[in-house]
Amino acid sequence: MIDTHCHLLPGLDDGAASDAESIEMARRMSAEGVRTVVCTPHFSRRYPTSVERAVARLARLRTDLADLGIELRTELAAEVSPTMALSAPPQELAARAIGGSFLLVELQSSTEASFLDDALSRLKPFGLSPIFAHPERCLAIRRSPQVVDGPRERGALVQVVAPSLAGRSDAAASASAWSLVKSGRADLVASDAHRSRAVGLQLRAIRALIGSHCGDAVATRLMSTTPASLLAS
Repeated sequence: MIDTHCHLLPGLDDGAASDAESIEMARRMSAEGVRTVVCTPHFSRRYPTSVERAVARLARLRTDLADLGIELRTELAAEVSPTMALSAPPQELAARAIGGSFLLVELQSSTEASFLDDALSRLKPFGLSPIFAHPERCLAIRRSPQVVDGPRERGALVQVVAPSLAGRSDAAASASAWSLVKSGRADLVASDAHRSRAVGLQLRAIRALIGSHCGDAVATRLMSTTPASLLAS
């Protein structure tokens, strides 16, 4: 499995609070069968994480994991806020893209449906395609899941997060997440794990749950095949 949304790097945002916690998260993910994690610290007004700081933390984590024999490949991107997606300089966004081409863009509960088209229209000229993170939290998408259809046809991707599928979010978010998966509107499932006790780290169980509802081929596409294609882009 490949996790394309994880706050694994310590001390950058509201994710892992220390090197020890980061290592524990990595150890758990490796034991779950995760082979690659894309570290996605927030890039927002609240957490204006610089690429330089993130690169330094990633290098330190890689050294720690190698010294401890924890087999987990780590890559770097970011979770970009709606405001930053529409306003940050293109070079700042490109530096935070998965595979240099796919930008993880946060959707919030108050995000309007029109934002999806606005973000896509802004990013496309820069050679970037948005991955809309946890759309099940967005009230506009809960009301009308079909609003993701047009952006997906134009190259955007939709990423549901594991805690919603596990029912650890509110009931409406869980129902929306499963609706997106079962209707084929979800392209990726990721952990969005922030701390060592996060339910999102239980990805083996989440994969099995998707398989039981939708078939193993769907689970493989959401958690292995599509993520691998992003990293190879």
